Amino acid sequence: MDATQWAGVFSFGLAAAACLVAGCRPWPFLAIVNAGFAAECALGWRHGFHDRAVAAMGDLYSERTPAQLLMMVVIMGLAAIGLLRLRDRSGTRRHSGAAKVTLLSATLFLLETISLHGVDALIYRPATGLLVIGWLWLLLGGTTVACAWLNVRRTGVLRK
Repeated sequence: MDATQWAGVFSFGLAAAACLVAGCRPWPFLAIVNAGFAAECALGWRHGFHDRAVAAMGDLYSERTPAQLLMMVVIMGLAAIGLLRLRDRSGTRRHSGAAKVTLLSATLFLLETISLHGVDALIYRPATGLLVIGWLWLLLGGTTVACAWLNVRRTGVLRK
């Protein structure tokens, strides 16, 4: 594993632990999902999935850009709908901020799997010892940890 992969494993592993300890809603789903992100950073299964999907799509994916753009629009639309659904009708929060950040992390993994060349050129660019995607993973994992910590303070989960 390289430094970027280690950054993702550390960041999402810590996020999983924080969500588990804090009992962030929906609990324990957030801990499981963030642990899955950590495993994905280490193992990189999404790259093999991408290659199999390209082979299965054949000519539909040959030019790549139109199909990828459509998939990206669908993913971004679903993420926006998901973020909006994390609020109830009165506009109050039903789920923790950690749930929202975890949804954004999932969106990043899906967009990376779609692999639009312009996006790849940006997120796989070296930046101060890590690839840009490693810094994004650290940002998302760290934000999840912070949201989980705020959830503990707000709900008093760890109070005796």
